Amino acid sequence: MSDQLKGWTLPLSPTGRSALVPPPPWHFSGEALAVDFTVDPERAAMYFPDGLVASPDGAASIVFARWSSAADADPGLAEDPTRGQYNEAYIVLHGARNGRPIGRCPFIWVDSDLSLVRGLIQGFPKRLGKIDLTTAVQVGRGGPRRAQGERFAGHASSLGATVARARVTLDRAELPDVRPPAVSLPLIHSRLWPAYGGPGDRPAISELVRSEIVDFELADVFSGPAELEIGTLLHEEIADLTPTTVGRGWVLSIGFTINGGRQVR
Repeated sequence: MSDQLKGWTLPLSPTGRSALVPPPPWHFSGEALAVDFTVDPERAAMYFPDGLVASPDGAASIVFARWSSAADADPGLAEDPTRGQYNEAYIVLHGARNGRPIGRCPFIWVDSDLSLVRGLIQGFPKRLGKIDLTTAVQVGRGGPRRAQGERFAGHASSLGATVARARVTLDRAELPDVRPPAVSLPLIHSRLWPAYGGPGDRPAISELVRSEIVDFELADVFSGPAELEIGTLLHEEIADLTPTTVGRGWVLSIGFTINGGRQVR
């Protein structure tokens, strides 16, 4: 490769400005709707690699989020909504490593190519989808306020079919120290890049990783009873994670910075 070509990711160019993803640190601010639920524990366990253990009760969560993202190496990212802002939905299976709580993300959908590739670099199994969630309003009557009695919803689809649909009716404002597991469990990912030679070759990269997260913040956390439906799709295996019970739902604001990641040994 010529030394004249630059870029942290493809596409390479003489200046490096065309690279799809800038290097970390990455900064995220978002609005999220989450629902806690349980699945068949045996099915959940099948999504955990050696060294990680699924929660014995099949605990899981789903998150629908609207993100604004920024990067120190690309100051224009935060200013450009077509690049830095996106929606996503993902499932978190609760588990443990060495007796400490962790989460695994078996499925995640996003509507941005930048976010998709950035996620694959981290080990998120991202694929494209369409995600919508209710926006809280501060004036007028065009939507719900973040307040008791108000209803919020999230919807995700992939290739035209429903992946998941959730609804939450807020019944209380949470104390500042409450952290929903859906957004606070440390996630351990399988970072996988196959070799180019074919299926018989060893992967070029195959490792468990964890992101280095700092400046984690939550605000305006409300919760309430929830409803959740998981779709059945020919091109997805999410039917493995059909809810057996549905717990509380959450609506909140969230912010954090990812300084890169490290291998979990």
